Amino acid sequence: MKNRLDGMRVFARVVEAKSFSAAADKLAMSKSLASRHVSALERSLSVKLLNRSTRKLSLTEAGALFYEHCARIVQEAELAEERLTRTQSEPAGLVRVTAVQAFAARHVLPALPEFYRKYPKIRVKLSCSNRALDLGDEGFDLGIRVSFDPAPNLVARKLAVNRSVLCATPAYLKRRGTPRRIEDLRNHDCVLFPPLAPKGLWTLRRDRRKYSVPVAGVLETDDMDTVRAAVAAGLGVGILPAYMAGDALREGQLVPLLRQFQVLPESAIYLVYLPNRTLSSRVRALIDFLAERFEPTPSWEVGW
Repeated sequence: MKNRLDGMRVFARVVEAKSFSAAADKLAMSKSLASRHVSALERSLSVKLLNRSTRKLSLTEAGALFYEHCARIVQEAELAEERLTRTQSEPAGLVRVTAVQAFAARHVLPALPEFYRKYPKIRVKLSCSNRALDLGDEGFDLGIRVSFDPAPNLVARKLAVNRSVLCATPAYLKRRGTPRRIEDLRNHDCVLFPPLAPKGLWTLRRDRRKYSVPVAGVLETDDMDTVRAAVAAGLGVGILPAYMAGDALREGQLVPLLRQFQVLPESAIYLVYLPNRTLSSRVRALIDFLAERFEPTPSWEVGW
């Protein structure tokens, strides 16, 4: 079909230019190649379209009839290519995104006004969920995941390290004292989040050596936003992702503790999408925009 369309394009230009040479110049090809295109088109249609002589070209009766339809088809094809090129150069349409609510609210939503200024024809449909939704089954173009291990069936682009921070309020530390050693955490109220405290243990690392300490407290919850609210309310020491605590740490509302240790397990924030060789320009635009905004050092890691 493509070969026939190419032949129709050349045939239309030859008729309009009244010359193989002039048409070939406009199409940036040799005269012989233009002639071969038209000859192949005639063979595929089993009809003669042009009367050729050394001095003049003329349309046959069949050629004149074919040209009327051919010209319209070629014009529509060229218009479609032009519109596609324009769409690709100016991305447009809807991008469906799923993201963890805490990250979306703090970092994706504040970024969207700038994104819309840059790409006014793109719109984002954002689904916030703390469970990992299936991109393919549920029709998402892009996922933003906070994960220890990205799913093997997805393309994953690392957006940022997801560093966790031990912290508490100044008021709590004034009342209970500031832990100076990892063992001191035994004597503090801790806000527990079971995925980070299996069997009531917090694990930290320093100089490649791991340390585990049993902790206890007055509150255990399965929601990280609740952990943040509890720590901010002065209920005790907690472990928070830096992307959730960065603003409060920078403003002095929370104080980082035992900074010489790295809280385990380590994780990262990923942009994930289905393996597709022809990723749409609008999805690619959002991926590149978010990567540029958060790499190499995201804002939540600065100033504390």
